[in-house]
Amino acid sequence: MKYAEILCCLSLVWMVSSCASFEQYQLLYNDMLEQSDLEGAARLIEKKNFYQKDRNKVLYYLELGALARMQGNLEESNQYLNQADNLIEDRRASLGAQGLAMVSNPRVLPYRTEYFENIAVHYLKSLNYLQLNDVSAARVEARRTNIRLQELNDAVPDKPLKYHDDVLGHITMGLSYEMNGEWNDAFIAYRNAADLFIEDGKVRPYMGVQMPEQLKCDLVRIAGQIGFANEAQYYSRLLKPRCEEDEGTGGSLALFWENGQGPIKQENILGFNLFRNSSSSELRFVNNSMGLEYDIGPEDYNRYNGFSGVNNISIALPAFRNRDYPLRSAKVTYPGGARPLEMIEDLNEVAAQSLRDRFHRELATALLRLAAKEAVEASLRSIETKKKDSKEEEKEEEKEGEEKKKEEEKDKEKEKKKEDQYSDTAGQILGGAMDILNAMTERADIRSWQSLPAEIFYQRIPLKKGFNEVSVSFYNQYNQRMETYNLHLQGQGGLIVRNLITPDARVIQPTEKTIQP
Repeated sequence: MKYAEILCCLSLVWMVSSCASFEQYQLLYNDMLEQSDLEGAARLIEKKNFYQKDRNKVLYYLELGALARMQGNLEESNQYLNQADNLIEDRRASLGAQGLAMVSNPRVLPYRTEYFENIAVHYLKSLNYLQLNDVSAARVEARRTNIRLQELNDAVPDKPLKYHDDVLGHITMGLSYEMNGEWNDAFIAYRNAADLFIEDGKVRPYMGVQMPEQLKCDLVRIAGQIGFANEAQYYSRLLKPRCEEDEGTGGSLALFWENGQGPIKQENILGFNLFRNSSSSELRFVNNSMGLEYDIGPEDYNRYNGFSGVNNISIALPAFRNRDYPLRSAKVTYPGGARPLEMIEDLNEVAAQSLRDRFHRELATALLRLAAKEAVEASLRSIETKKKDSKEEEKEEEKEGEEKKKEEEKDKEKEKKKEDQYSDTAGQILGGAMDILNAMTERADIRSWQSLPAEIFYQRIPLKKGFNEVSVSFYNQYNQRMETYNLHLQGQGGLIVRNLITPDARVIQPTEKTIQP
C-alpha cells in the first residue's frame, strides 16, 4: 500500500479545519479598530495562532507595525515594518508548499503581499522617520520606495498594467528628499507623480483620483527653486495650478489624513462549462455570464487526463470588497486661512485594479489547481482498487488445502464475489470523500493587510513663528461636520510632517511623547 495519497488526504482535511481561521478573527479585529481599541487589537494579533504560522508571519508584522504607529510608538512601528519588509524581500514559497497548494488552495503558501501593500510599507516607514526627524533614514526609505516602484513598473513588461505606478510613493519620496535638501531628486519625484495624471497632453484622473492642486504647486515651486525655468513654465501652462503660500515665517506643515478602513478580500465562486475539441487534445473553460474563456493546451490536457468525466467546475477567486466609512472630506483651518485636504490615493480603487490586472493569471492558476485535484482523485481510486485485488489473492492462497476441491472452489467463488463488492464500494467511498474534500478546499486566498486605510489625503499648511493651532474639521457624505481635531505645533522653520488616522468617525493621533518637536 502506498501512503502518499493518504497523506495528501490528511493534509486536505487539515486545510479544511484551518481555512476558517482568518475569517473568524476578521470581524472582531475590525470592530476593535473602529472603536480605537488598539491594545485589544494588538493582543488579538499576538495571540492568534493564525499569525504565528510562518506563512502568515509577514501579516503579523504588518498589522503590529500599523497598530504601533496608531498608538504613537513610531520606533517600535518601524521595527515591525522592517521585519515585514525583510520577509517581503524573501517571499519564495517552498516546493512542498507549492505542491500542496496545487491540491488544496493557495492559503498554504507564504502570504505574497500586493504591490500596493509593498508601497504602503515604505509610506508608513517614511512618515515615521520624518515625524522622528530622522531625515537620513527617511532618505534611505525613499530610495527603497523607488525600487518598489520599479518592480511595479516591470511586473509584466509585455503587458503594461493599469496600476503600474503609485502617486503616494512618489509624493512620499519627494517630501523625504525635500527634508534632506536634495531638491533635484525632489523635483524628479514630484514630476513622476504628476506625469501619472498626464495623458496625451491632458490632465486626467489616475486610479480614481483627480490630480491634487498641492502636487501641481509642489512641482512648479521646486522647478523654479532649482532654476528649471522651462519646466516650471511648461507645467504652469499645462496644469494651471492655483497656488497659495506654502511656507510661513515658522515653516510649513505637511499633513496626511488616512481615512476609513481599506478593502478586504472575499471569495468569489465562478462556474465554468468544459468544451472539448474532439480532433485534438485541447479543452476550453467557458463562463458565458461573464464572457470568460480559457484554453488548456495539449500539455496540460494530457497531464490531467483531459479532465475525463468532468463537464463543469466551480473555482474560487479573490475579490476586494469595500468597507463603509462615515467621513468623506476634511478642511484645515490655520492662522491666516483654510484649505481642503486633497485625496492622493484611493486604496479601494488601487486594490480592485491590481486584482483586475492579474485576473487571468489567477484564473489560470485556479483552473490548474482544480485539474490537479481531479488527478489526485483518479489516482486514489486506482490505488485502492489494486490494493483490494492483492488482498483477494492472499485470501485465495490461505484457503488452499482446507477442504475438498469442490467445496473449496464454491467457497472461493463466494469469497471472490464478496471481495469484489467490497473493493467497488471502497472506491466509491474514496472518490466521494475526495469530491467533498475538493469542494471544501477549493478556496481563494483572502488574506490581506487589514489595518490599511481606504483613502489617503494630503495638504501643506504655512506656519507662523511660535505657537500654531491648526484645526481639522471632518465631514460626512452630506457635508455635515462630524468631528473637529486640533493640532498644536511650534513653528520653528523648516518642514513638519504629521498624520491623522480615522478608521471610523474619531481621530486616532500618535502621542506627542514619541514625536520630535
